[in-house]
Amino acid sequence: MSIRINIENILKSPEVVFWEIIKTLTERNILDCKRELKQNNTDIDSVLYDAITLVLNDLNSEVGYIDRLLYQIFKFEIKKNVRREQLIILGSQLKAQCSVLKKDIYRVESLIGGFNSTLKNLKRLQKAFLDRNVFIFDQNILEKSNLYINQLDVKILKIEGYQNSLRDKLGILRTNNRMLTRLLRRIPRYYELKEEMYLQLPA
Repeated sequence: MSIRINIENILKSPEVVFWEIIKTLTERNILDCKRELKQNNTDIDSVLYDAITLVLNDLNSEVGYIDRLLYQIFKFEIKKNVRREQLIILGSQLKAQCSVLKKDIYRVESLIGGFNSTLKNLKRLQKAFLDRNVFIFDQNILEKSNLYINQLDVKILKIEGYQNSLRDKLGILRTNNRMLTRLLRRIPRYYELKEEMYLQLPA
């Protein structure tokens, strides 16, 4: 009953009321989405990635299996190796980037969830207009209702387009996260790395 009354009130009100409702339902999500899509945060730091890969390869070629095993388990070094010191700094920077990436992923997932809620509300509103049409006998009101239904179709498609763009970005971020996480786990004792360590790099 309440939906029917609301729809009837909307149809009896000036068109601006309908658009204010649509604006209230969609504006915040659209603004947040546009802001997110403008952010250039889908590229990995290829310089850091390549540097860590090279240092890991050098370390594996310089240090034998027993030495690597002792370090991995006990943090014991038969002979001090400069590559491990480099990895502490570079790995800490990588860990910091992984943390930022996880926050980016969570933010985009939240935006997609917000659009799911918005779409649900728009479709519910559209269905309410469609259901009310059966009981409308005033031709002018019926035309107004059909106009709103069509405008909701346009808005729903637009919202779905934004949502798809966010899903594309989320896919890239997740791929980057998998790549960086795999690289991070190749670093000996990666779980001990502190994100702030990379700030100790000389200027």
